[in-house]
Amino acid sequence: MSAQAQPITNPTQPSVQPHLIHNLEKKPIQIIPTKLAIFGEQGVGKTATACLYAAAISKEFYGGAPVWGTDPELGMQFPRRTIFAPEKIDFQIRTVPTFQGMMTDLRDAERAGACVWMVELQKIWIELLKTVRKKSPNNWGNELNAMWTDYVAHFLNSKLHCIGLGRVGDVTDDLIDEKGAITKVKTGEKMKAGGSNNFGYEPHLVLRMKLEIKPRRKDGKITDGEGRMNHVAYVLKDRTWALNGKEFRWSDKAGYKPGGYAQVWQSLRGHFAAVQETMGFTTLDTTANSEAMIDNEGNGEFYAKRQRREVMSAEIKGCLDLHFAGQGKEDKQVRIAISELIFGVKSKEAADALPVEQLERGLRILHAYEKIAVHDMTSKDTVLIQMHDCIAEYDRGESEEWELPF
Repeated sequence: MSAQAQPITNPTQPSVQPHLIHNLEKKPIQIIPTKLAIFGEQGVGKTATACLYAAAISKEFYGGAPVWGTDPELGMQFPRRTIFAPEKIDFQIRTVPTFQGMMTDLRDAERAGACVWMVELQKIWIELLKTVRKKSPNNWGNELNAMWTDYVAHFLNSKLHCIGLGRVGDVTDDLIDEKGAITKVKTGEKMKAGGSNNFGYEPHLVLRMKLEIKPRRKDGKITDGEGRMNHVAYVLKDRTWALNGKEFRWSDKAGYKPGGYAQVWQSLRGHFAAVQETMGFTTLDTTANSEAMIDNEGNGEFYAKRQRREVMSAEIKGCLDLHFAGQGKEDKQVRIAISELIFGVKSKEAADALPVEQLERGLRILHAYEKIAVHDMTSKDTVLIQMHDCIAEYDRGESEEWELPF
């Protein structure tokens, strides 16, 4: 059961693959991307599990489409040879250990038509934390939270299946004894990325990995720690409820053969199905960091994007007020119809929440409308006809570009 994906083009979004599978009636339907977090100590099988799941997604639903990995720890180069090569899946690895590099990698994977993107978050989180503290010492907490929240939103909104990998960290609480002394007490575990935000809260499926070494039995004797290894996955969260509370044991393998992802896939496919019902040699590049994302005043990329959004929203309101400021019932209907035609929403509040690129497109269309020599205001229909012509002209790349105030 597979469907070969082909590139599509949208004027407001990067070129990505339409994610299609086929139901029992052989009708194409859209795939809802899955979002996973896998965390645990070193060597418990986080990367291998992620790669096996990614290989299953690629082969079962996308005809062997590419898989991408952002890996500053250089652990993904091994499954490139052991898992993806036998499956004839192109596995692209990026190794720049920075937050800025990770964000670029995700966008590149989307444009390249990959079906799955994986990222090892530990070193990237540390790099971002150090960079923001250095560049924005007086406001680093708010800046860090804003930048990380922006990443989480992209992770969840991406049309790719996304997998975040991380080490395990302790959740602690303060215990006060009778003398008032405070002691830190471990109350749980979390994924070691995202700080107090704990990245494990965000994905739809969260797996806590551990390693289990079975006792060896020979000649009636049992020797602990010398038997077969199992990679154990505890489902800490499944928003679909399909796998909540389950644990899976996947035996370690001496080698890999095509289709070897089946053990992991059969365990996790219940989550995938429930989501659908809802809705070579590498070297580590250490020459770059994320300082370019924060200006000399300590303001980060998120702050600049927010400022740009505010300026565009004000400009859009000004353009609409210039030509459609009437307060009569028909005037208001015209304004709402224009907003829906350009932005796909009826209210200013909804428009303000749109992607920045979509706001810029709408502003340039309004600028194109301003350049019309004679505005036909006879009726709502005549206004919409002229506006529709401006949209078509802009999308063909034929409208004159105004310099924007940002």
